Amino acid sequence: MSLFLSEQCLPFTASLIVMLVLTVIEGAALGFGGSDLSGFFSFDGSPDADVSIDADAALDGTQQGASVLLAWFHVGRVPFLMLLILFLFAFGASGFVIQAFARRVSGDFLPSGLAACGAFLAAIPTLRAGGFVLLKILPQDESQAVSLDSLVGRAGIIVLGTARVGVAAQARVRDEYGRFHYILVEPDDEKCSFGANTEILLVKRVGGMKFQAIKNPHAGLIDV
Repeated sequence: MSLFLSEQCLPFTASLIVMLVLTVIEGAALGFGGSDLSGFFSFDGSPDADVSIDADAALDGTQQGASVLLAWFHVGRVPFLMLLILFLFAFGASGFVIQAFARRVSGDFLPSGLAACGAFLAAIPTLRAGGFVLLKILPQDESQAVSLDSLVGRAGIIVLGTARVGVAAQARVRDEYGRFHYILVEPDDEKCSFGANTEILLVKRVGGMKFQAIKNPHAGLIDV
């Protein structure tokens, strides 16, 4: 019990407590409401989120890198809340393993900051691998299988970066089943650019996760 309550282990105890709370809330939401809470964890600066991104200040390379990083962690293909729960578990469990090993070897815990750095590094590959497993085991009914081509014609919102011809930004789009997809978007007109929180309409898939878009002519009438 001293391991869980020690000052050097408090970040990991807090991580596991938050994980358990989110798991219970998510389970209750699915059981009573039929929908999960992933939509509340977004990055567009909407009322559902406290996080906004100053995309105008971001470098083009940073924009592309962030999009690739999110895709590497399967964001948009696996429910974000599941990935968050997985990360919290991996971080907390790794931290306790590190501190338990340190105490066995040296007789004392490591400073919490140093242990947290190690736990964070250990959680990254765990999150990647766990997300891949979730991607494979989550039910994918044929009736609800969504191809990327089916997203053409749907409205979305820019959540990261500024989209220009030749420079893609990340956008979030909701499919016909209410699930979010994170894709790369460029305007179809070189005279246009789309900043963060701009509502767009997908007009063409140009390959992979990349689409061309126009500014949504019915802005404000979508739920993204």
